[in-house]
Amino acid sequence: METQDQAPLYCSNCEQPVLLTNRFCPTCGTSQNQRELVDDSKKWSQLQGLALFFILEIVTCLSTLFVAHPTIQTDIFFGVLMAIISVLFFSSDWKNNKHLLKWPGFSFVKLLTFIILAIIGSLMVQVIAWYLNQHVFHEEFFDFPLYQSHPFGTYIMIVSIAVFPALFEELAYRGYLLQKLLNIVDRKEAMYITSILFFLIHFSLFSFFWLLPFALLLAYIRIKENTIWYGILIHFVFNLTACLVDIIYS
Repeated sequence: METQDQAPLYCSNCEQPVLLTNRFCPTCGTSQNQRELVDDSKKWSQLQGLALFFILEIVTCLSTLFVAHPTIQTDIFFGVLMAIISVLFFSSDWKNNKHLLKWPGFSFVKLLTFIILAIIGSLMVQVIAWYLNQHVFHEEFFDFPLYQSHPFGTYIMIVSIAVFPALFEELAYRGYLLQKLLNIVDRKEAMYITSILFFLIHFSLFSFFWLLPFALLLAYIRIKENTIWYGILIHFVFNLTACLVDIIYS
């Protein structure tokens, strides 16, 4: 039985034909796994960048836990610091990330649907959290008391809890981090890794039941729609709803 000859490839060095089974170019001797080595080198470099990003995120978030008496000033400081980290890492690979700032196939109906679902989801989380705080942990927790003494406290709270996280966490996690991981692992793995790391920086086991699914949903939408804008607006509306509930009932 005749065996079919394998179609030749071309050496990246001398552009002479080489068989798929050749480990070295028969003309110039260049190793044919060189491209794989280059790809592995790029992946390692990307992993180092991801590690640096997450270390900075963890250190910054941990630092907030050691503030004995949180104030509006410390809240703003850490918010701005996280924003700077997000912008720096996102812009560090501007060529591959800038397309995420576009909004291909914008749909007002889709956006409105996402907004309504974000409001409903946020209210459901608030009700469940209130119930658990009342009947399991026997304590109440509100964010608004930290801000209410300031004449612009309501606006500062909305910027700190709704605007900044929605914009800069999406830029960092569904922007920089997810885009890098898509170059290293498959889509499903990238979604899970991004979402788990996003959950970890919040240091709240109590939030596991909603935060991890929320992060997975945002990652899925980001990949499906190829833009971070839906995620930013969903994140903003979700957090804004929580802010308004906090302000009304605190």
